[in-house]
Amino acid sequence: MNQAVVFYDSECFMCSTFVKRIIRYDVNQHFQFASLSSNYAKELQLPSETVVVVVNKRRLTEQHAVRYIVKLLPKAKWTLFFFWITPNRMQNWIYTLVAKNRKRIFGSTQCGLAQEHKNRFIS
Repeated sequence: MNQAVVFYDSECFMCSTFVKRIIRYDVNQHFQFASLSSNYAKELQLPSETVVVVVNKRRLTEQHAVRYIVKLLPKAKWTLFFFWITPNRMQNWIYTLVAKNRKRIFGSTQCGLAQEHKNRFIS
């Protein structure tokens, strides 16, 4: 299985918390991480306001990226039930609603994630 790179907004508290959860539950260390403001993300010309997963040169965004991440986390697989019972349109609507309001609701922060797990982060 190839490693996947999760691109996230490093200035968003919710996004940083999500990355911490991934690191905690990713027992196989399948995921690496990079900020959406990193040079690597800019080289790939990624959108700056959504979670992006790049795996096998394929890009997954929004709820598709979240679904992929959850699917590979053994202790979080139970949450896939949400994706099975809700239609794609509703998932997209919920994702968009949360993404637009995340900084207002959860706040902004500069986190020290890269310091804790340097080997898992790409600049």
